[in-house]
Amino acid sequence: MPNSGRTEPNFGSKIHIRTARRSFIGGSDARIIMGDDEAALLRLWKEKRGEVEPEDLSGDLLVQLGTVTEHLNRHWYEKNTGQVVTEVQRQVFHAVHRWMAATLDGRVEATGAVFEAKFMLPWNFSEEGAAEKHMASCSTICG
Repeated sequence: MPNSGRTEPNFGSKIHIRTARRSFIGGSDARIIMGDDEAALLRLWKEKRGEVEPEDLSGDLLVQLGTVTEHLNRHWYEKNTGQVVTEVQRQVFHAVHRWMAATLDGRVEATGAVFEAKFMLPWNFSEEGAAEKHMASCSTICG
């Protein structure tokens, strides 16, 4: 996702983070918008309007596994490719469409390519399944 170079505010408190998330569409939002879960889409619409609080994902095992394995995935990638990943957890906004934003898992220093660490259960993994599950999110991030 291109970044105009403009420094975005650092939203420190949970209240500011919730308010800030209402002002843009991110990768996770894109997955819901492009998906077929009508209840999730309605919930996202209400969340963006401030009618409901963001969903608490602290009890979602897959979300938590994805969070705790990001560092491992980045380290594994760097070790096996010799590439360095920088700009970890940097929030960027699209240069033209300021309502599109993403928090990067990182950027490959040598190429500027976006590094995105996605967690998939190994017994369910297929490249087609991964692409289907994460395409909208990654397209928003890399778009």
